[in-house]
Amino acid sequence: MNKGKILVSNFTLINDLEFNKSVIIVVKDDEEATIGFILNKKSKYIISDLNESCAGLDLSIYQGGPVATDSLHFIHKKCDYLNDSIKIKNDLYWGMNFKLAIKLLKSEKINKNNIKFFLGYSGWEKSQLKCELDENSWLLSENFKTKDILKTSNIFWKNKINEFGEYYKIWSNSPDNPNLN
Repeated sequence: MNKGKILVSNFTLINDLEFNKSVIIVVKDDEEATIGFILNKKSKYIISDLNESCAGLDLSIYQGGPVATDSLHFIHKKCDYLNDSIKIKNDLYWGMNFKLAIKLLKSEKINKNNIKFFLGYSGWEKSQLKCELDENSWLLSENFKTKDILKTSNIFWKNKINEFGEYYKIWSNSPDNPNLN
């Protein structure tokens, strides 16, 4: 099971516009499918752009992946108020109740640094991710802290790929599109 693990895109995905230099948190992995969210690709939207009930909330929204890009998802640090969430790992959860999360953010019962929103998600059919892992498209990591997941920087992928050793360091400094180099 890969739930609660991090997928770090390998240099083999360098020409894949969606997943090049992506870091994904896997939130579901079972016999049906695998679901995750791209952590390090911020969209051009903030939460108040997409939903009237979010007026006044200036939280970034990340591109969760290419599947169901009209759907909104969130992950959060453990919160006693969002008890219908699905545990990912340790104190990190996949939230299910968007309206309650917004209400809690507005009332400041949830710190906005403890929640992250996504448009769409990344998904793999049964055994598809295993094939991609076998092809070395993704590197698998369990090494992360919840605060790093919720507050990713634009060098998050570089830091994660460097954790895999010297062989990957050359790729960590490559341009986003090496064809333009």
